[in-house]
Amino acid sequence: MAPYVRRWYADPKIAEAVFAIRADAAPAAPWPNDAYARMAGHFVGFANGEERLPLDAPVSRRRASCAPPPNGAAYRVLRRNHDGTRAVQWGPGLCAYNVFPPYGHYEDHTPTLVRVIEAYLTEEEPHTVGGAEQRYVNELLLSRGERPSDFFVFYPPLGDDLQRNHARIELAVDTATFPGGWVSLTLTRGDETGDLVRYVLEVASRSNRALAADVDAIVQWHNRAHNALSTSFEQAITDEFRKRLRQV
Repeated sequence: MAPYVRRWYADPKIAEAVFAIRADAAPAAPWPNDAYARMAGHFVGFANGEERLPLDAPVSRRRASCAPPPNGAAYRVLRRNHDGTRAVQWGPGLCAYNVFPPYGHYEDHTPTLVRVIEAYLTEEEPHTVGGAEQRYVNELLLSRGERPSDFFVFYPPLGDDLQRNHARIELAVDTATFPGGWVSLTLTRGDETGDLVRYVLEVASRSNRALAADVDAIVQWHNRAHNALSTSFEQAITDEFRKRLRQV
């Protein structure tokens, strides 16, 4: 992998960032009510819009919806902060931290990430953590007259007629490995509104082995994952995209 070079953008197109860890195996039983209460006590600033999610609900909550779990079934809780720009999730087998715009910088989020991981490990007391993931969902609106190949390095150039009319598309590629994990990149041509087409570029880092149930070890993994993820993102976009991001 190429060396990590940090770039700064005044107008990032990040629709959501997700930081999560998972248990070694699927949980067999619900948490007791007092476990949820103890977790909530660690995050008093996240008391807005509580949701109960089934354990198999997507961790990413951008444009996501699902039916609530049946009565008596294991579930995880999602709670948002006062303005809905941040969320925490916890329950059997998983904890996560979701960041919605405005994003800021990765370092802005590590204190909350540490709190989420620390509280979860204290509650579950696992010997190891089965996996970790970090993902960034970027959204870019292009007019029909603009070519996505001018913005995304690996998007195939298309003829004018096909460019104006071609159907939805999804391109996926594994882009990099790093100590303890790997990175994948997915580009989707999404919904259309009038003359605008939404392109969604998702870059995800995932662990390739179990991690020690240790806050410092998990945060170090997330730091490495972020560097690898950022490098893959930069390799996937063009200078034309960087102009839209307003590189500073």
